[in-house]
This record gives sequence, C-alpha cells and structure tokens, in this order.
Amino acid sequence: MSHADAHTASDGDAAEQLREALRFLSHDAREGHASTLALLELHRARAEPVAANELAKGIERNARRSLARIDDFVAFALARSQPLNAEELDLLDLLFDAVAEAWHAGNERGVRLRVADAPDEAVLQADRGLLRSAIGRLLRHALDRARRGSELVCAVRELPQTWSVEVDEVPSSAAAAQSPAADAQHGWALVELVARRMGGAASRWDEPGLGVRLRVTLPRPQMR
Repeated sequence: MSHADAHTASDGDAAEQLREALRFLSHDAREGHASTLALLELHRARAEPVAANELAKGIERNARRSLARIDDFVAFALARSQPLNAEELDLLDLLFDAVAEAWHAGNERGVRLRVADAPDEAVLQADRGLLRSAIGRLLRHALDRARRGSELVCAVRELPQTWSVEVDEVPSSAAAAQSPAADAQHGWALVELVARRMGGAASRWDEPGLGVRLRVTLPRPQMR
C-alpha cells in the first residue's frame, strides 16, 4: 500500500468512527434520558401517581442502562484503536474474576452462575485488559438474555489448537423469558473485536428450548 493509499484508508477509518460516534450520541446516549423523562411525565399525568420507590427504581434502571451503553461504547472505541500489549496469562483467572463480578447481577436477574470443571490452567499470550473486558461483557451478554430461573454454566475448554471460553444457559422447567437489561450492541461488538484482534473468533446462538450459548475461541500457544 502506498503512502497516499494508507493516508486515504486512515481518513476513511476516522470518518467511519466519527459517524459511529454521532449515531451513538444521537440515539443510544439519549435513549435512557428520554425514557426517564417519559417516566416522570407519566407519573405526573396519572390520577394516582406511581409510588416513590417504584419511580426511583425506574429512574435507577434507566440510569444504569445508559451508563452501561456509554461504558460499552467507550470500551469498544478504545479496543479498536489501542495497540495490543500481549503477556502470558491464565484464562481461568479472567473467567473466575468475571463470574465474581457478575454474581450480584445474576442474583438480580434470577440467574444462577456456575463454573464448570476446567483444566488446571489455560495459558496463552494476550492483552490482559482487553481480554478481561471482553470476557466480562461475554458474561453480561449471556445474563441479559438468559431466562429467569435458569443457570449459566461458564467454562474454559481445551480444543486441539484453541482455548474455548464458553457460556451455556441451562433453562429450568420454570424459566421465564425476560427483557434484556441493556442494549448490548457495543458490548457484543467488543467481544467480537477483541477475539478477532487476538486471532480468534466469537459466536452466539439462542435456540428455543436450549437457551443462550456463547463461545470465544483463542489460539493456544504452540509447543516448541
């Protein structure tokens, strides 16, 4: 690629990033505030106003949703632009950290989290910060879509040439579908981006009766 071509490609990337930022600011970043205003207007218009604690819960829910979207967008933008800082790490440590951080959210959503049996270690070369962020959002994506009363089984599997980070929903007989806690557009985009930048891939399924299934595969170090 010539210097002129590289410059044109860079300008194109910058323009696309600007368009994406404007789309986010004009829609996603405003949606939570618009929902809060609509909730307050409904509260004022009703003959019997919503109880104060219910109103507070609605405002808190909208605020958390907005913050999650902003965090996801910022993390995605950083993951796309910052250079990789590879180091040796253990995937199991990152998975256990992500499960611990998601435990409270799981309880609120009525979803149980469990870590399946795993190898003693799952070592690879990767950017710790980016991969930690991706695994955390992988788990949150599963929580947002899991049915209340179900269980999420989290695991690291050893495949012939890759490590596979897996999250599988095990629906219970009483499991009920629930609306996503947040729009995870940039959250899942971050998972895909980080996996791709590290030479792997991300995939997801949500099959009726089988629940949510998420995978991130990452290359294992080759034995010398």
